[in-house]
Amino acid sequence: MNAVAIDPRDVQQRVQELPALAKAVQEVVHALNDDDLDLEAIARRIAVDPAMVSKILRAANSPFYGVSGHVGSVHHAVRLIGVRTAGTLVTAASIMRTVSAPSGAAFDFHRFWAHSLATAVCSQELARECRYPATAAFLAGLLHDIGQVALATYYPQEFATAMLRSHERDCPLYQAEDEVLSLNHAQVGAWIAEHWHFTSDVSQAIRAHHIPGAASETGLATVADIVHVADGIVHALDLLAAPGELVPPLEVPAWQRLGIQPEGFHRVFERTVSTFEALRQALL
Repeated sequence: MNAVAIDPRDVQQRVQELPALAKAVQEVVHALNDDDLDLEAIARRIAVDPAMVSKILRAANSPFYGVSGHVGSVHHAVRLIGVRTAGTLVTAASIMRTVSAPSGAAFDFHRFWAHSLATAVCSQELARECRYPATAAFLAGLLHDIGQVALATYYPQEFATAMLRSHERDCPLYQAEDEVLSLNHAQVGAWIAEHWHFTSDVSQAIRAHHIPGAASETGLATVADIVHVADGIVHALDLLAAPGELVPPLEVPAWQRLGIQPEGFHRVFERTVSTFEALRQALL
């Protein structure tokens, strides 16, 4: 199987042609980083978008919150599910709308977003346990594999070749991409995050989520560590009930740098499962 190297300059040019994130999304992301985030601020941003109102009400009326069918207003929904959960739901839904499914590609777009959402939720919960900003972790988890969509969209044959090599050699996709394409989806994803003006810790986490040691210069936990561990946990929990689910290789130092005790990981597992189910019903 021959290599079909892709010119990184061509990829970066295509990334620059991607649609910008809506201003409302940027405002929500900025608001989520504010310690004084309030219900009114998030509710106002949701109320101007009918599609978002529908999703937030669907989430609030899910069985997870125990009041199915009784939540009829945005304010009530935000109070029920929590301001930050509402904000992350808005962000995730808006990003999902911005990204189009690869046309004619053998790419399971629904499964892609389900895994991305689960990784975002788990990243957020891990961040809370190790007292790291949860917003950056959620965004990096949501976008950690976004480069796959770009490769499947713009280079469908080349990406298919890399996927085939990954399957035949039973090796991680990013390694097969490096061999076949001379770049990988993590690099492309970081370029996309930069194009969308996310913070450097988000783009760096996306770039290094398969090799988190590369992002840890001080020996302290990074967002890359969080996303790397979250990705492994989500595969291990098999939240998508995917046949032949494989857990990717885990860098033990990344796990150790998080400094989370066993009981903390149990909380992460439980909250990841429940929160993911609630958000999946609203978004997917």
